[in-house]
Amino acid sequence: MARMDQMNGDPNRPMILRSEDSSSLLRVNRSFTENLGLDVEALEAAPLREWIHPEDQSAFAKISDSEQEILARHRGGDGTWHHFAWRARQHKNALVFLGRSQSEAEFIERSDPVLGSPFRASLAETLEAMARIVERKNPGLRCSILLMDDNGEQVTVGAGPSLPAEYNAAVEGLRIGPGVGSCGTAAYWNEAVVVENIQEDPLWSELLEAAELAGVSACWSQPIIGTDDQVLGAMALYDEKPSTPTRHQMDGLEIAARMVGLAVERDRLEEQLRESLKMEAVGVLAGGVAHDFNNLLATVLGNAELALSRLPKESETTPMLREIVSASVSATGLCNQMLAYAGRSSFAKEALECNSLVKDLASLLQVTLSKKATLEFDLCPSKLGIHADRSQISQVIMNLITNASDSIGNNEGRIIIGTRVQSFTAQDLALRLPEEELASGEYACLWVSDTGTGISPDVMSKIFDPFFTTKPNGRGLGLATVKGIVKAHKGGITVDSSAGNGATFSILLSRFPIEDKVTQELPVNPEHQTAHVLVVDDEAGVRAVHQDILESAGYKVTCASDGEKAIDLFRREWQSIDCVLLDLSMPKREGDEVFIEMRKINPQAIVILSSGFAEQEILDRFQGKGLAGVVQKPARMHVLLGKVAEALSQARV
Repeated sequence: MARMDQMNGDPNRPMILRSEDSSSLLRVNRSFTENLGLDVEALEAAPLREWIHPEDQSAFAKISDSEQEILARHRGGDGTWHHFAWRARQHKNALVFLGRSQSEAEFIERSDPVLGSPFRASLAETLEAMARIVERKNPGLRCSILLMDDNGEQVTVGAGPSLPAEYNAAVEGLRIGPGVGSCGTAAYWNEAVVVENIQEDPLWSELLEAAELAGVSACWSQPIIGTDDQVLGAMALYDEKPSTPTRHQMDGLEIAARMVGLAVERDRLEEQLRESLKMEAVGVLAGGVAHDFNNLLATVLGNAELALSRLPKESETTPMLREIVSASVSATGLCNQMLAYAGRSSFAKEALECNSLVKDLASLLQVTLSKKATLEFDLCPSKLGIHADRSQISQVIMNLITNASDSIGNNEGRIIIGTRVQSFTAQDLALRLPEEELASGEYACLWVSDTGTGISPDVMSKIFDPFFTTKPNGRGLGLATVKGIVKAHKGGITVDSSAGNGATFSILLSRFPIEDKVTQELPVNPEHQTAHVLVVDDEAGVRAVHQDILESAGYKVTCASDGEKAIDLFRREWQSIDCVLLDLSMPKREGDEVFIEMRKINPQAIVILSSGFAEQEILDRFQGKGLAGVVQKPARMHVLLGKVAEALSQARV
């Protein structure tokens, strides 16, 4: 039977000494049994780890026979958790653990991640600990901490450990104002508020029932201030009888409120950092997925186009292959959006037809809608050609549809997306879009209209401001991004709306005539038919399809599956190799390393880089280094052949 003795040290600090198993070397001091409500018999009933908080198990498992100290919570007899600092020692070939209770102040300080503790207190735990510290410094008084919400309009209970739950529930969500209790008033005016008698003070006239629930008659409040003097909430001391605070009490409350402000700010900054790191990780993941998926699309798209080129037009398989090509091109747009999210994209303008673009997005648009909103189309009967980046304009449409759906919410409503041709004089454009300096002429107008709540005049003036948002969890970047994309395309955006009457967003982009696309024939140049192309790619499917496409155009093709093999092969046969189609991302040796080595072997080597990343990004990266061109995966067959033919032609000039 283990003995219960008073251990050396502070008799008021709970301490325990025991081994991992249930019974050996079990010693606790009197403070431990009194504070935790556990006697020796109860402790012997389970191994030590069963008394440790589940969230602290991984940290506790790292304790070894060293000077390392770990913070971990020990369960009390009533199920509450108590903070302990633990050390481990070897004793007769067994590991024994010494636990010493930590006060709230010690716990807050040592939970700081800068100190390297594996345990980090939540903001709620930190605020509760601070409230209890203030209460201990003011015997007989109770403390509460009220924080302002993100909009600075309402309060939320940060901590009130000694106040009834009914009282905390009653003040939760109260609006900040010049006459709403002591804390609401202190936060509103950013100054201390002392109410000596709640029953007689008009500030509490609407909160008398709450005061009765708490059994309090006096309340002294200090605003909680951040480092930039922003009001974050208020901290209060309550007395059960009418009373006046001393100067010392108000000074102490002000200091405590300042500490609470620092804790709140630190928590928010850490949350922003965690969010930033999470978004960065997601961005890296998105970029990697898009890159790998582009390689798969290159194989699918290339083989489908090869099959189309070899089948008679009347074949019943031809329409199916065209659907595969169309779906692959659409999927490429989605990959480009992922690359844009990862910060690996730039504008790649091409000739687009507005009506076709909207139709291609139709299925995706339906997914973004609220269940009670219907999507309708009102498309111009004639073709509307624009010169734009497909993925960026798609993002504009998706953002506008999402906002329209949010505006309708849970109500019945309609969203209409349409296109039309509009002609403007210089004077019309100066009045309609004075900031854009657009030239007179014919414009393609793409518009999105909804029957939602509309936009009030005070919000209308700020809707395109970065970080402005009316959504509870929004980042305020959607419409700012939309305007930025439109402006980069030398276009303009207008809004027509009023509160309660829906909204219409109109995008104006310069129009140019666009003809029906004709089937692209393989560009065969007699001068190039005997050219020798080295294809380097670590993806077997991509190598095979690129080889097949190039051989179909009459080129001689050799393949290499990685950078090392490509360099060895080029070193042996560089005099017979006219052009290299080189993947940028490969194992062993990256494409840029291979490019440099090939140019050392033959300074005139014609090298085209292929990559799933944006073409302009690669051109900028290799500017002035003699790169012959870039093919962005997955490349259409005519684009790939055109790039090779162009590079060979320029080399012969």
